[in-house]
Amino acid sequence: MADILRSGIASGQYPPGSRLPSESALAKMHGVSAMTARQAVSVLEEEDLVSRVQGRGTYVRKIAVSTSSFELNALGRVLADKTNLAVRIINTTVKKSPGIEKEKLGLGDKHPVIVVERILLHNNEPFTLHVSYTKFDPKAPTVESMLDTVVLTDLIFQEGYSIFKRGILHLLPTQLDEREAGLLKLKIGENAFKLEHLFYDFDNQPAAFGWFLVSPEKMPLISRIGIWDE
Repeated sequence: MADILRSGIASGQYPPGSRLPSESALAKMHGVSAMTARQAVSVLEEEDLVSRVQGRGTYVRKIAVSTSSFELNALGRVLADKTNLAVRIINTTVKKSPGIEKEKLGLGDKHPVIVVERILLHNNEPFTLHVSYTKFDPKAPTVESMLDTVVLTDLIFQEGYSIFKRGILHLLPTQLDEREAGLLKLKIGENAFKLEHLFYDFDNQPAAFGWFLVSPEKMPLISRIGIWDE
């Protein structure tokens, strides 16, 4: 009985979003007991093929494309793999005239910022270039966190981080310039992901801005939709 209903869904007899006949109607249609029809529908419900709505009936589930998500699993796995992860700081400086980070951090035209650039290597190969900015305040704990390569691995993907209250991630397409391509051992103009981050402190003030640059081949974004038997 469950196979018959499953075939009906697959053939389009019962399209996504449609309501199945009632269990009593299914029993009469296929010459089985009401209990058998109920059990067959329960099998499909366990397989996530249908959903029961109290007082309305049983409906064939739709493929919910709008609810799909693209997770940063590849980046998370690399940052968590501390055995094979190495961080190489390539630049640490104080920038006296902020650029694009001025607006992000809410700074004045002459307020200096601390800039830290580093390469994250995984298995001795460049994985991502990380650039971070924070306002120049030697007493702020944010400054120490930006210089701490261990803290970096916990910045986005680990729980219990206490320096920042909240953050925003923004994934953008970009093309690598000559310097970026050289650091990542990629071709000039090659497409890459730019994962921007903006973190806020516990006073709800923007405290740290920056981005990761990583090749799509090393950080594929894959989302599965529909019903998967796992």
